[in-house]
Amino acid sequence: MFFYISSGCATSKSNISDRLSDNQQIVTEVGYVTKKSDCDTLVITCIDYRFVSGNQGFINETLGLKDDYDHISIPGSILNLLNPETRDLVLSKFSLSVRLHLVKRIVIISHKDCGEYGGSASFASELAEHEILCADLRKARYLFLEKYPTLKVSLFLESSVPEGNETKVHFEKILLVVPFQQV
Repeated sequence: MFFYISSGCATSKSNISDRLSDNQQIVTEVGYVTKKSDCDTLVITCIDYRFVSGNQGFINETLGLKDDYDHISIPGSILNLLNPETRDLVLSKFSLSVRLHLVKRIVIISHKDCGEYGGSASFASELAEHEILCADLRKARYLFLEKYPTLKVSLFLESSVPEGNETKVHFEKILLVVPFQQV
């Protein structure tokens, strides 16, 4: 199957070097074929470029969602959902996916050192950052369940971790309640 991109509205030139120029057309291969118009899962991530590749691998391979999910990226992942001033706008975008594609599950991925929060430096400590981000993920889950009580909502927190000469992205599943630990 091939995907066809038409550039019929490309009338103005940009200063940025373009791969498409003056009504050029491009055809690219799509790795899957589907006739269904719904998907099971909506994935919500931050727009941060540092995590895009790690997110795709985690979503496609680890969660096993390849070719069966909607993906919405917004700055701060969930911070704009928690903000009462932007909440309705953000929820309206999620509502489209839930309504049009019959989504049954939402996966929310937030990350450490998020610029929307002011980066890691804006927290008193690593532990404080972790606790606040986990609390915000749980609040986001509550907001979704309040609006869509039948949805399953999974929460993950990711962090960029240097390992040798590479940097890897680690994902932590966030529990709904913190388990009791005996001392």
